[in-house]
This record gives sequence, C-alpha cells and structure tokens, in this order.
Amino acid sequence: MSKINQLESLRVLKKVYELGSFTGAAKQLNLSVARVSKSVDRLELELKTKLFVRSTRHLQATDNGTRCYQYGIKMLEQWEQLTDEVTDAQFKSQGNIKVGVPMSWGLSVFSTISAKFMAKYPNITIDVHMTDKYVNVFEGEYDLVLRLASDLEDSTLLCKKLKGYKLVVCATPEYLLKHSELKSPEDLVNHRCLVFSQDGSNTKWVFSKQSKSINIHANAHLKSNNSLLLKDAMLSHVGIAVVPDFIVGQYIKAGQLIPLLTEYSTKELNLYSLRPANKLLPKRLQLFNQFLLEELSL
Repeated sequence: MSKINQLESLRVLKKVYELGSFTGAAKQLNLSVARVSKSVDRLELELKTKLFVRSTRHLQATDNGTRCYQYGIKMLEQWEQLTDEVTDAQFKSQGNIKVGVPMSWGLSVFSTISAKFMAKYPNITIDVHMTDKYVNVFEGEYDLVLRLASDLEDSTLLCKKLKGYKLVVCATPEYLLKHSELKSPEDLVNHRCLVFSQDGSNTKWVFSKQSKSINIHANAHLKSNNSLLLKDAMLSHVGIAVVPDFIVGQYIKAGQLIPLLTEYSTKELNLYSLRPANKLLPKRLQLFNQFLLEELSL
C-alpha cells in the first residue's frame, strides 16, 4: 500500500470512527461510500485485524479499531504539522481556520478582532460559524470553538478560560421615569422584564449579596435567545434586562442605559476556547490563539 493511500485510509478511519457511519464519513470527505469501505478494508488487511463490527443498523469499533484510531489521529496531526511548518517556512503563515463563536459575542466583539487578525495575517483565512446553540467540535470539524458559559465540563476537549464578563441589570432613564423604583431584586416582579432564554422556558434570574442567593422568576414580557435583541428592546424603553457588559458597556458610558441593583452580584459569564485534546496546534492556530488573548486583554 502506498504512503498516500495510507494517509487517506487513516483519514477515512478517523471520520468513520468519529461519526459511526460509512455514509457520514463519505459525505464529509466527499468520497463514495464504496471508496470509504474499501479504505477500511485495506487497513484491516494490512493490519490483519478487524477494526469495525458491521451490521445493517450499527457500526461498532473493535478494541483494535479504537487503538488504531488513537494512533492514527496522532500520525495525521503530525503530518499536518509537518506540512504546515514546511509551508510556513516557504510562504509564511497561511491556511484556513474554522471557528465557532456565540452569535451576540461574535457580532459585538469578534467581528472587530477577526478583521484586525486578517489585516495582520493576510495569508490566513477564517471560516466563522456563529450560533448560540451547542456546537460539536468533532462533527463540525472546527479548529476552535469559543463558548460563553458560567462554567464548563467537557473532559474530551482542551478548555481554556479567555475572559470573564459581568452580567448587568439595566434599563433606560426613560423607562425608569415611568415605572416604580427598583431597590431590590424582589421589586422586579413589578417591572417588565426582557429575559434571555435559550429554550424559552428558563426565566429565572439569580442574584447574591453577602453570600445570600436570591432567585427571581422574572415576569417576562419578552423572551429571546439573542442578547442583542434584548438590548435593542431596552433602548426602546420597554423593560429591564440582564445582559453581558460587552453588549451594553458603550450604552452605559453614553448614559443611554442605567445599571441597576449594583450592590447585588450576578453570575459571571465566561468565554472559553475549546479544541480537541488529541489535536496538535498548527502554526496558524497558534498565531490566532495568541492574537485573540492579546486583544481580549486590552
């Protein structure tokens, strides 16, 4: 078997293992199902072992299949790193980076950062996918996923906290003039609340003061899974919202929004970077990570 065919077979094995499907692997690799099946057959013949147990409904990796996958991804990453380094040596840093970013943060913060990065590294292209839904790093073939959350638990990925953002309770001066005074979280029951909710069901706001936690079930006049929409609604003087400071900071500085309940704490929203733990870092991604950290520290 030629070296090139070995590399292709390892790429096929990686996709079949991760997706659990010959058809899915063929679709992502833009190959025929027959070619995918033949590539796996070649590997099994050369290694003299069964890598997958096939049935009409199910595809299960054997112990040797899992072992081959674990070694195979390391070999593929080493090959990719070698080609990256050789390319970098000849043509400087280049290539594509596929990144998944949260929608509101992407439009408010990342759009500026990505433009600066492309100006500095014109030979590196960025494929940006913006969504507030959970992103599967493996299935989407992402080099890096950025995620906003209070905390994360995902042992299969390398996770790094990049920055913390405060959640701010605020409203416009015009809204506050027309509605009752807000002295404590309990007073929110008398106000029109604009609530971030991923699935439309969670309307709970959590505050704390002197180690005491206060849970408020907001009277939601508007629910949305997009904080930018809530910000626009606030600026139209229709209610109070709890939103990240990266969205409302400029409006607070300009006096268009007033921060409320400042003596109470809310949960911090953290920005995390996620990438596969078994994947080596090519030069272009090293540059991107470093640039991202520098920009977020400003």
